[in-house]
Amino acid sequence: MVQTQDPIQKALEYMRYQGSKSIEDLSALIRRTETSWSEAIERMSEQQAEFRPGEEWCAKEVLGHLIGTNRGINQQIADMAGTQSPKPAQRVKGMGEIPEEYEQMDISRLRTEVADVFGEIEELMSSLADNQELDQQFPHPLFGPLNLKEWFVFHRVHAMDHVQQLDKIKADPAYPAAS
Repeated sequence: MVQTQDPIQKALEYMRYQGSKSIEDLSALIRRTETSWSEAIERMSEQQAEFRPGEEWCAKEVLGHLIGTNRGINQQIADMAGTQSPKPAQRVKGMGEIPEEYEQMDISRLRTEVADVFGEIEELMSSLADNQELDQQFPHPLFGPLNLKEWFVFHRVHAMDHVQQLDKIKADPAYPAAS
């Protein structure tokens, strides 16, 4: 009999393992994540970005959520480490938030914002390379307490989950054809 591992536990183990690595290794992980995101949205039209499969989020909402969440997490990490966030933001208040400011942006601007937020993550990581506060923890609603390096890995786990969500949107039979 094959046992399947709880996906929450599997993700937590991944974050713990990756979070034990150097900031340089984590930076490479974030660059790979940014590449996956860039590929997922590079040819997406405005019509495709606004396509809503049933009651699910459209791609623009997914992008807004990713950008807002990443900036909020960066703010929390920076506050705990006693440094400045590359782009000050409100801390995340709950799961599934979509900041209103991103809902109004067109897909071209959202692409730029996605690239910017991954650059901000790397900038924050680099600024903390020698920081003594990296073992501090704050809780995630599903994963429990994560240290600051594990939160950087969470950026990848969260982002890749939403890349899969974009893939699901694109696979919908009613998804608009490329123009």
